[in-house]
Amino acid sequence: MKAEPARNPHGDPAACSACHSSASGRRSNLRFDGNVSRLCRSCHDGLHAGREGHPVDVAPSAMTASRIPGEFPLHNGMLTCSTCHDIARQCKVSRPAAGPQRDFLRGAELPRPWEFCFHCHPKEENGPFNAHDQLAAGKPKTEACIWCHTGVPDVNARSQENASHALRSKSHGVCNNCHAVAKGHPNDGPHLGATPSADMVWYMSAHEIQPRMNLPLKQLIEYVRAAKRVPRSIPLDEQGRVACYSCHNPHERGLLPDWNPRSAGSEHKQAENHRLRGREGQLCVACHQK
Repeated sequence: MKAEPARNPHGDPAACSACHSSASGRRSNLRFDGNVSRLCRSCHDGLHAGREGHPVDVAPSAMTASRIPGEFPLHNGMLTCSTCHDIARQCKVSRPAAGPQRDFLRGAELPRPWEFCFHCHPKEENGPFNAHDQLAAGKPKTEACIWCHTGVPDVNARSQENASHALRSKSHGVCNNCHAVAKGHPNDGPHLGATPSADMVWYMSAHEIQPRMNLPLKQLIEYVRAAKRVPRSIPLDEQGRVACYSCHNPHERGLLPDWNPRSAGSEHKQAENHRLRGREGQLCVACHQK
């Protein structure tokens, strides 16, 4: 079931309570204890309202920080939603349609929206950011890691069962920052957000380990059922549901060591096979028995 769109409070005098706990409308009485990023993401989660792709609650590098204009405020040295968006501007227009159609971005109006990025990022680096470009000279690029994770994970650490991996958003929300599900895509129907049955989960886990166990599949299914082993090369989200990254591996080849089951399906920064995790290109049979 798709989430209902949130009511748009921007520029609506009757909707101050969407952000403030009292009618005085001051920062001191913002909801979520004044945490602007949490407040904005309570609606802008990619489900109830559009989600911003740029990471927040991160400290910019010294080089980037030196380029940030003074009128773009940081909070305790961290980027927040209000660093780029002048949230108070919404309160100065009578209705959303009457306000500037530029997402309340700070600074002067620009002829092309993407030029806004040049306030902080060098113009010579104006190519589209690729979050899957994750390696430089064999080392992880931290600016790519924090696009999806709240910190830089240890790529050599062995994952714990049901680990959250400190993703910035739950489930497919982390992918929605850049990718929209096209109509007709398998995830536009029965897959995305679906919870596999217990029998399917046991099959997925058995199918995953079959090449190195040399045992009949039926016997392996009984083994993983007894061990309560969950699939690792086709990870489910934190609630056991199918997410975008269940079928597509977002990591660049070489970032995760080969022994890590989550390295399955990884490709170079420019994907050629949609980063599909299925063994030998057979993704469907990784979950569905023939």
